[in-house]
Amino acid sequence: MGVITASLPDSIQQLNGLLDTHHENWHFTWLEWLCSQLPQVRVGLVVADESQSGQFHSVAVWPEVDVQDKLLLDAAEETLKKKQPLIMPLNDGKHHIGSYPVFVDGTLRAVVTLMLSAEDEAELHKALAVIEYCAGWLELRFSRNLLGVVARDNQRQHIVIDSIAYVLGERDFEHAALRFVNLMGQYLDAERVVLGFVKNAELEVHSESDSSGHSKKHELVKLTTQAMQEAVDQQESILWPELDDHNRVTHAHNLLASEKGQRALMTIPLVDKESCYGAVLFDRPSDQPFTKDEQLTAEALTNFVGVVLEEKRQSCLPLYAYIFRSFKNQLSLLFGPGHLGRKIVIFSLLLLSLFFSLVSGSYNISADAVIEGAEIRSIVVPYDGYLQKATSRAGDTLKEGALLAELDTRELRLQLMSWVNQEATSRRKYEDALARSERTQVQINNAESQRARAEIELLEYQISQAAMKAPFDALIVSGDLSQRIGTLVRQGDVLFELSPRSDFRLATYVDEFRINDIRQGQTGQLVLAALPDQKFSFRITRINPMAEVKEGSTVYRVEAVFENRDEMLRVGLEGVAQIYVDERLLISIWTRGLVDWMKLQLWRFWG
Repeated sequence: MGVITASLPDSIQQLNGLLDTHHENWHFTWLEWLCSQLPQVRVGLVVADESQSGQFHSVAVWPEVDVQDKLLLDAAEETLKKKQPLIMPLNDGKHHIGSYPVFVDGTLRAVVTLMLSAEDEAELHKALAVIEYCAGWLELRFSRNLLGVVARDNQRQHIVIDSIAYVLGERDFEHAALRFVNLMGQYLDAERVVLGFVKNAELEVHSESDSSGHSKKHELVKLTTQAMQEAVDQQESILWPELDDHNRVTHAHNLLASEKGQRALMTIPLVDKESCYGAVLFDRPSDQPFTKDEQLTAEALTNFVGVVLEEKRQSCLPLYAYIFRSFKNQLSLLFGPGHLGRKIVIFSLLLLSLFFSLVSGSYNISADAVIEGAEIRSIVVPYDGYLQKATSRAGDTLKEGALLAELDTRELRLQLMSWVNQEATSRRKYEDALARSERTQVQINNAESQRARAEIELLEYQISQAAMKAPFDALIVSGDLSQRIGTLVRQGDVLFELSPRSDFRLATYVDEFRINDIRQGQTGQLVLAALPDQKFSFRITRINPMAEVKEGSTVYRVEAVFENRDEMLRVGLEGVAQIYVDERLLISIWTRGLVDWMKLQLWRFWG
């Protein structure tokens, strides 16, 4: 560590003045001033994290490098661990080491460590108080440095946003690229800015901010391209002259700088998702070398704005070139290094495609289905009358001959008695007329007697029909008369609908795109929503040629019968039917819908 050449400030005002400067020996000056406030100090050390990276290193030692620095470094490390002041006596019994941490916004930024002599503990605490007092300037210095970093970051962000806005404001790529290099030259005070893009693994110069004649010289363009390619190959920013001793290849930059009479150069590669698609080279006189801060600004600008430029460039490519480039990028990702997950997924898909192209499976057509009765028998009112009794309703199961409902027959029976009496009267009159040989009267009385007999037979038939019974073992599908007892019902009104209790049919609704695969006699299986663990076999008996619209889709009704009866089947149960067609390749089965749709679209647009 060099000898401090800065003069000691004569007053606190002068020390305050040094806070606002970039004095390279500020920490040494401050430490020397601190030690002047404590005559008993032998050695002083300041350890700080100037880059805010969490890495602490020595920034000041007073009065000079000493063999006892090791003790101070150990004490500083202990303070960094514990993050609290430390007082440690030495073995000679005369000296102590005091260490004080300096925090900025709750973060440890520096540690001040002194070796001093003290007669008692009170003098030690007094020395620590002086250190704490003087550390205020050190804390203020770090705070101002932090504010400066934040200010530079904000300025850099504003420049990036403005640059993106300017580039986006241009309609085409050529003007946007030229605007970009001119802006970069203004922001970084560069005489020449060159923008190049990678094409077929080689970098090609695209735009330059310098329009003078010498920028078009073949040799200069060649050296510029080589320098930019050098940064692209390493995917690292290169500064010439170099600021650090990183092991980078800078031969092309050296040649370019020498060609133009020792110039200062900076090349920033354009990287997006680990892929380098171009580079930007900055050129200015050698007496203005590029700084680390300018490198960070250039990297922020080029990487943000460069992505926008690349998108504009890609949008200007012909369609075939864009497709070819995308295909090439995917191949490079597939066969290049890394991207193991992508390779596993793609090769797995290829193996699955090969497997499905060689293995056959059952081609089944899925369709919504509902169970219906084999027939629906309606029970209607035989004549106008009043409902007297209704013992059943929808959902009930009945044996053949079971009573469903009964009409009131009292009025009919009274009419029947009246006609019976009338028939008897007409019969006596007929016999009397026959005895008197009154042929005309005989015919009249005989006609009246026959009429009465017809009325009697009609009334007897109506009375027999008043009790409506189940014609077979049935399930009542619809009808509930329990709330209509005593009301008038008209002849022909439907009271009940009956379905055979153990005779069903299955109605399936097949999509119009699959109806041509359905044939009469095909078999399948049904799974009901109410019985998802059971399968019921069926056979197709009828295909309705008329289309229906069901839930927004065009479907065809296909009827089937069950091949085996089951007591768990009920009318109205719904489920999904799988109709077996034939055996086909699995890839043909799973891509059938896509292939049919593509054929239809090709026909729609190209005929």
